[in-house]
Amino acid sequence: MLKIKIIGADNNPVSRDEIFTFYVSDMLYNPYHRRMNVLNDGSVEFALEEEPVMIHGKLKIPGFGHMWVLSDNFGRGYKNGDNIDFVREAALCRISETEKYIEKHKTQSAFMPSPKCLSMLREAKAKQRLAELKPNNAGLHNMSALSSALWAGEMAAVERARDTIQKRAKRDFLFGCGGFSYPYAESEKTKMYDSLFNFATLPFYLARLEQEKDKPDYSTLDASQDAFEKSNIITKGHPLWWTHTAGMPPWTENLNWEGGAKVPGSIAHEIDRVVKRSVKRYKGRINIYDAINEAHDWCNAYKLSQDELVQMTKLCCDAMHEEDPNVKAVINNCFMFGENIADERVQWGLINKRNMTPYTYMQKVHEMNTQYEVLGIQLYCPSRDMLEIEKMYDRFSIFGKPLHLTELGVPSRYEDVRYNATEGDLYCLRYMYSGLWREDNWTEQLQADWLECFYTVSYAHKSVEALTWWSFNDPGFIPGAGMYNMEGDPKEICFRLRALQEEWGFNF
Repeated sequence: MLKIKIIGADNNPVSRDEIFTFYVSDMLYNPYHRRMNVLNDGSVEFALEEEPVMIHGKLKIPGFGHMWVLSDNFGRGYKNGDNIDFVREAALCRISETEKYIEKHKTQSAFMPSPKCLSMLREAKAKQRLAELKPNNAGLHNMSALSSALWAGEMAAVERARDTIQKRAKRDFLFGCGGFSYPYAESEKTKMYDSLFNFATLPFYLARLEQEKDKPDYSTLDASQDAFEKSNIITKGHPLWWTHTAGMPPWTENLNWEGGAKVPGSIAHEIDRVVKRSVKRYKGRINIYDAINEAHDWCNAYKLSQDELVQMTKLCCDAMHEEDPNVKAVINNCFMFGENIADERVQWGLINKRNMTPYTYMQKVHEMNTQYEVLGIQLYCPSRDMLEIEKMYDRFSIFGKPLHLTELGVPSRYEDVRYNATEGDLYCLRYMYSGLWREDNWTEQLQADWLECFYTVSYAHKSVEALTWWSFNDPGFIPGAGMYNMEGDPKEICFRLRALQEEWGFNF
């Protein structure tokens, strides 16, 4: 049994809502189902089936936000029988990790952190020492130490990224955005889009494209593609296959797994037909597609096994390359840290003993020798700090593919989810895609601050080759995450992005 106490700044256990976010994962961030017992004193117990584990929890951290934090026992993990003070351990682990990060990059690239970064690191260590000397107020000092340590780690990651960019030559890069409504009725808005992006995502959802079987309507896509070509903007099709009920028309409801590509009524037959049809139509014009979307035990409307989901992924990629050997297939993933696995939640499909995270899914994809060119990553309001995001890039770089941020965004204000949101969307928007970063509430300035830090860390990472902000207009998928507000005016984020691009040598 692993026992954890979680003490807040008031020296009492944190709130119930915070306690019930806690879960354990393996050392590659793949969660186990949440099997914990909450004791009367607010501490929790986990019976571990496998060891070692990391501990994750989403906490309200004064001065830093409402964020996921973790503790990993300095990379060694925890085992049954361990009894830990989570906030203290998380602070110590982040202090140690930040020191090692700084030392590593000092050696590799002569990186020197700012005085402010080093001051925050010293403050974290001082607060942690105060917690040891004044146990009656340890909760306050440990939480302050964690806040300062998170600041120090994030500052180190962003500053190191800026240092890397300054020392490195400009490289090819795709700055993208959803292009579902392009061109805009307002010419100034179209000009703003053209000045910010060289990459656009077009909607190939089958539910829109072929509402009635064998009667596809490409007219809207044709017009959009023509407009983007006139503006010299590269396009991507999204997605060719997505087994979410929002993406599939009613005539697909009764498709069967049994049968190959030549058997009508089979999933393989429809994949072969619709994927090849779209790739053929735009051959030489659209050279990159999200081959499949969210197939890692999240969107599984046909209740397929994990092996079948991976085989379905290969079918999509194979169909693309059979029609056009030069096309690039993106395998698109969401929930990159896999927190939904701990909750035993999927959008559609089976709850397995251990559902796939994007990481374990991509491992299976590779084991099947699937040909694909790009690994796609979605990050909506991830509630993980910039150092953790950089580490996530490192983890997925092991697959040896370029990384594209296919969908991302954070809000510019608080706004509740739309009234007609489905239960699955409520789970995404109120839990998975919620959190606060640095401030008490999101604002247009904070949204722009986040973009600047995130884009800097991403552009500096050698594996990342594209960033696609999902919503150009409010309300957006994440409410308030658009670059233009509901009144049709640009937000600060537009001008912050343009300033970054000009600094890095881009001018669209």
